[in-house]
Amino acid sequence: MYAELHCHSWFSLLDGVSSPEALMARAAELALPALALTDHDALYGAAAFWRAAQGTGVKPLFGVELTMGGASHHLTLLAETDAGYASLCQLISAARLGSSKGQAQASWDDLTRHHRGLIALSGCRQGLIAQHLLAGDEAQALRAAQELQALFGRERFFIEVQQQLRPGDQRLMQGLLRLASRCEAPVVATNNVHYAQEAGYRLHDVLLASRCHATLEASYAQRRGNSEAHLKSAAEMARLFADRPDALRQTVEIAQRCQVSLRHGVQDLPCFPTGVASHQAYLVELCQTALQRRHGSEPGERARRLLAHELAVIEQLGLANYFLIVWDIVRFARGQGIRCQGRGSAANSLVAYLLGITPIDPLVHDLVFERFLSPERATTPDIDIDFQADRREEVIQYIYGRYGRQHAAMACTFVTYRQRSAVRDVAKALDFPPDLIDALAEAVDRRGLEESWRELSSSFSLQRTADAPIDRRTWQLLLQLCQEIQHLPRHLGIHNGGFVLSRQPLAEIVPLEPAAMPGRTVVQWDKEALEEVGLVKIDVLGLRMLGAVEEAMGWAEGDGGDGGTGGTGGT
Repeated sequence: MYAELHCHSWFSLLDGVSSPEALMARAAELALPALALTDHDALYGAAAFWRAAQGTGVKPLFGVELTMGGASHHLTLLAETDAGYASLCQLISAARLGSSKGQAQASWDDLTRHHRGLIALSGCRQGLIAQHLLAGDEAQALRAAQELQALFGRERFFIEVQQQLRPGDQRLMQGLLRLASRCEAPVVATNNVHYAQEAGYRLHDVLLASRCHATLEASYAQRRGNSEAHLKSAAEMARLFADRPDALRQTVEIAQRCQVSLRHGVQDLPCFPTGVASHQAYLVELCQTALQRRHGSEPGERARRLLAHELAVIEQLGLANYFLIVWDIVRFARGQGIRCQGRGSAANSLVAYLLGITPIDPLVHDLVFERFLSPERATTPDIDIDFQADRREEVIQYIYGRYGRQHAAMACTFVTYRQRSAVRDVAKALDFPPDLIDALAEAVDRRGLEESWRELSSSFSLQRTADAPIDRRTWQLLLQLCQEIQHLPRHLGIHNGGFVLSRQPLAEIVPLEPAAMPGRTVVQWDKEALEEVGLVKIDVLGLRMLGAVEEAMGWAEGDGGDGGTGGTGGT
């Protein structure tokens, strides 16, 4: 038996080829009992990986290949417990927040503070121990192994060996085995997977060339030189490690020890302060007061029944605290004269209307509350709130100030390859002439890649070098690789308004990293991942039309567009 404990998805940006779903599906085909996702300094794919594992019989393990120190050494870490998962998130956050955007460097102090519940493998060829051995310094390698062993404990530190048929692999493995014997550390075999199927090596080479801003030829030293970094069966690994079956058995034993759950929910939101009242009682009081104000001192029976029904559903789903948080954000904006308005299915809610979140009275328009919330639908609520775009930053900073930067961050997005970026990166890796790359990139949006290829391949008789023309086979390779690279994530972006709030520090739930915009941080999960694990996202969106309405109101009231009735919130 064998479980793969070191695997990269396409969320190891520009170093992994396959999606978490594809890797999990391949693991199921190979009848692996477990698979660990260990992307570079990230848990971007954890939620998708967890979802993909359901019903496959393959146990999902959560880990990371952490970049350590100024020399960028790698260390493989696996979460053994929920506390270990929190340690992973805190370590990645420390490594990301202490570095420039897109980079990560964890210090030994970071590792010392956040190692509880983690299992450590010594890492790949880029690991500190392996690097010392490759440099011929066994004494330093032993010292590094002993320091890690002392930190994690003998039962949670393993010497990691790999056999990918690269030059020096055999010598490195023998050095690692000698070192393991000297410090009495158990040995574990991994394959450092970067693509699900063997054919993925071609695209992996292109991604590495793109990361190096070079051609395939110029990036040869950074590439692996073969196709061995695919997900392998237990039989394939048994042939590679025929003399060390203990290193394969150890993988299954480690997998059995790892027990982590990703499930969260609305109960993880910060507690809105209500004084002595419960959240539900405070919400009821707010709504009843507003109902009398909007429907008269003696509201009709239909209004009272609908309000009672909605409040009962909100109580059943445990959402009172959520509604109060959204109300508080809207209340702040209105108090500052910032025009805002909720939209979407929340307009079907009388509670949302009474709290001033939406401007539509569902009683007047006969709207159905269950389109927004229903006990039969176990989904988190989704209230989109538009704020006038020129003042949205004030609302964002209020949320940061109200709940603290440890408890508030924005959702991320992933910028993926589209036709133009695919053509540019793949063609550059294949060493196409710059003017042909520009012509292809310009034409592809208008005519598509295949039509652009047919048109340009006949008119461009350019050569990459004096004696190496771009033949039909190379054109076909460009087409195929551009299709394969479509929709792979290329880099991280920031959601246009999705705020994530948590009662416990966010860095214990999902890693944080800096955004491109100063003063912003993002979580490493996008909208879909947040919904998958049940974390609530509050949308604080910018709408320029609300700014235009505010300006028009100002002109209409004769103050030159500088004021208005922004507190009314309607359009």
